[in-house]
Formats: sequence, structure tokens, C-alpha cells
Amino acid sequence: MKRIAAAACLAAVLGADWVILRRRPRWIVSGLLDEPAHVATAGLALLNLPTPSGRWTCGFLVGSVLPDLDHVPLALSRVHPGIDDPRPATHCLLAIAPLALVAAGSRGAARELAAGATVGALVHFARDLAVGTGVPLLQPLDGHSFKVPYPVYAAAAVALAARKSRIARISATLPLGL
Repeated sequence: MKRIAAAACLAAVLGADWVILRRRPRWIVSGLLDEPAHVATAGLALLNLPTPSGRWTCGFLVGSVLPDLDHVPLALSRVHPGIDDPRPATHCLLAIAPLALVAAGSRGAARELAAGATVGALVHFARDLAVGTGVPLLQPLDGHSFKVPYPVYAAAAVALAARKSRIARISATLPLGL
């Protein structure tokens, strides 16, 4: 079952990214492809972690899309950002600091949910480092957007999928420079 999940997550990531990077669809279409790719990236990470609790996993999956919560009001506005516009302040380490503080200062369910959400948001950033304009991790201190080359992210996704699905040859056949 993990092999199928790993292959499905990898297909979701690479398929969404092919459309986003090659076709450059309108903002709303790009977002509809990007959110499942964030969840799929989180799924690849989750498949490679020791089995966490259900609460931590729930927080992790929510955290994997949480930085894009700012998309909701944007979708309702008349003006939408372009694919080349910088990411907003929800994509910085300071934005997830409250989650980390809750995780550090709580016990029980709140601690597990907040810890999972914190790690999930970091996984969200890992994807965004390679897709789009990068991530302004140090905002508001520094507005510089950090980036990694897309092939680095794609290779990591392939490696995570291959680790669980034992399809080592897949990395040799995929066009990582989407």
C-alpha cells in the first residue's frame, strides 16, 4: 500500500509541476494544482517518517497547506497575483513561530497538533523554495526570497518515493528539469 501511495504522491507532484512550470496557467488554476502537490509532498515526507500519532499527522497535513491560507481572500478579490509575484508574509519563519511556541509550551493534543503543523509548514516551504519565486523566509528582517533549483526538489521527491516504493530506476527515467 505504501508503494502505491508513494507513486501516487510522486505523480501528483510531477504532474502538477509540469503543468505549472510548462503551461503557466492562470493563478487560480495554478493554485488548484499547487495545493494537492503540497499535500502530496507532505505525503512523501510522511511515508518516510516513523509512524507518528494521528494528532501529529493531522496537524502535519493541515500545516502543509496552512501558509497558503492567504489564497482564500485573494481568490475572492478582483486582482489576482501573477505566477511571478513574490510570496506573501505567510511564507516566512516568523509566520509559523506561533505554532512552534504552542508546541513548545503545551502538552497533550495541543502539543501534537501544533508540532505537526509546524513541521508541515516547513515541508510547505520546502516545495515553495523550488516552485515559483522562492520563499521570503526571513521576512520582515530581510525580504530576500530564497530558492533552490527545481531539479533538487524533484530529486528529493523521487528519492522519498523510491525509498518507499523501491523503484530505484524511476530517477533515471524522469525529466527532473521540468
